[in-house]
Amino acid sequence: MGGDAVNEERLTLCCALGCVNCSTMCDIGCSGKIGLCCLNSEICCKPGAPCLFPFLCCGIKCENDGCSIMNAQCQICCVVCSAAFPCNDEVPAACSILGLTVYPKCGFCVPMKEIMDRQ
Repeated sequence: MGGDAVNEERLTLCCALGCVNCSTMCDIGCSGKIGLCCLNSEICCKPGAPCLFPFLCCGIKCENDGCSIMNAQCQICCVVCSAAFPCNDEVPAACSILGLTVYPKCGFCVPMKEIMDRQ
């Protein structure tokens, strides 16, 4: 997990094109993250999520590891949409439509963990 409210290893890939993807995850709550270079702004309204500084449900932090020029992630209930340019550890390059993934691994409803392991 990248230290944010969404554990990417629990995602199941539904649709993806390059460095943009939509996935599903059995979880409740809402969260979001948007970043430019290594500066990330986050919001989170989920039980059990890490507290964010300076407020409990929103905060700003600087991350030096695996940062992209631009990144965004939004979770609403069990749907997660992620994007990054260039691709990074949390948003690997993939090609998938209606649950059928053809890159980097062929399969139906492929867990994101398997795609992340291949990168």
